[in-house]
Amino acid sequence: MAIELHSFTVTLAVADSSGCSSAAEHRARIWKAVSELSAAVRNAGMATEARFRGQDRQGHVLFEATDTGAAFLRGLPAIARVDDARMGRGRVQLRH
Repeated sequence: MAIELHSFTVTLAVADSSGCSSAAEHRARIWKAVSELSAAVRNAGMATEARFRGQDRQGHVLFEATDTGAAFLRGLPAIARVDDARMGRGRVQLRH
């Protein structure tokens, strides 16, 4: 049985740099949030439903996920937004 994965761009709640005293502090917040998100996916047993594929410095994370995995990601408090790449012709671009 094949699992159908789609690309999703996840915007972290800490993506907004307001409140950070420096760019380094903002990057550290992003790094920590991505690490915690990855751990949350693994600990919930969703690793086959949502696979981390990359991130940028602005707080966007690329996941390949099933619809179930995307719904799980949308329900996490660390997530501000989940965009389905299928709506944008399957193209997802992350700026580094």
